[in-house]
Amino acid sequence: MSKVAVIGNTARAIGAVCASDLALAGHEVRYAVFPEQKDQLAAVRKAGGFTVEGEARHLVSGKTGFAKLDRICDTTAEALQDAGAVLIEVDIGRLEEKFRPMIPEFARGAVVHVQSHGYWPAARLTPLLRRAGREDVLVTEAPAPTHAARIEGTVVSAKGLRKGIRIATVPASRSPRALAALQPLFPDFAAASSVLQTGLENLNLIVHPAMVLPNVGAMDRAKLEGRKFGFYQEGVVPAAGVLGDALDAERRLVCEAYGVVHTPMALAIEQYYGYRSSTFYEAMQNPVYRSLPPFHPDIWRAWSSDDLPYAIVPCVELAEQAGIKVPLHRAFAEILGVLLGVDAWRCGPSLADMDLAGSPQAVRERVLGAREPDGR
Repeated sequence: MSKVAVIGNTARAIGAVCASDLALAGHEVRYAVFPEQKDQLAAVRKAGGFTVEGEARHLVSGKTGFAKLDRICDTTAEALQDAGAVLIEVDIGRLEEKFRPMIPEFARGAVVHVQSHGYWPAARLTPLLRRAGREDVLVTEAPAPTHAARIEGTVVSAKGLRKGIRIATVPASRSPRALAALQPLFPDFAAASSVLQTGLENLNLIVHPAMVLPNVGAMDRAKLEGRKFGFYQEGVVPAAGVLGDALDAERRLVCEAYGVVHTPMALAIEQYYGYRSSTFYEAMQNPVYRSLPPFHPDIWRAWSSDDLPYAIVPCVELAEQAGIKVPLHRAFAEILGVLLGVDAWRCGPSLADMDLAGSPQAVRERVLGAREPDGR
């Protein structure tokens, strides 16, 4: 049994489903949310936990039913006390803002896993820990979160469990220690080669842009007509398939430049969901995606506001500092910047902020590392 803290619960309900699943698996789970989410706590505290519905195969524990939490906490400090493993669910644009106050609260040697679709969290947060003198704490990231779920009140509906998740920390030489803390929670976890792999394998880096551009007009029309839009149903059109395959081909060049094995999008979908296909267009028709409900037609703006600064721009900058041209990714960055009304090249962290600036060889050596730093 592990002592784990689960911090945060957004509309994706990954915090709630992870807390529930791990409690059903027999772990000691402390649960806390961020201040703006505090209205969620009263009902959870009254119930003592969550009721989990759905198919048991979508849960690590293999169980549904009532999940009693060990402690429902008013503060992150209370939840983090003596917790060797920490899971964080947070809006990725507020990651640094929410993480900084917790730095002094982490138990010594804690392993913190950020449950998000890539977006370079380990690369973004490790420099903060280093500057704070907390190199004993490890942050891990993956190309995608473990679970998919929905929540209504204290009822959590499990909708999916991704297989074959690979995690990375900075440097990668510290991954064995991270896995020792996280595999008791998620036995399927394995080590990625580095954060270059997890960052460049972020599914949203390819899926969202390729799907958004051919459908912007249709989504705007749906908004004008006051209806929702089936992004993964009516939005799966051949033009999206053409763009998806072309973007994936550019991504392969970036992966090769940094010594990362490229996983084609169709293969990634098969790895996570067991759905076999050979093209982007076919992969987008997998049963998990097709089962998702229609979204508010402005959802593409929220998604692109994350994808642009934390996925697309870093990919372009990594490519260009390696002397590689990725015209489609650069064009998407410019177009989305115009549509969102932001400067694409100034709305997120720089490669220097994430310690990823330099020649491909220098960056690769830096993210791989050779040994645990002092202060372990």
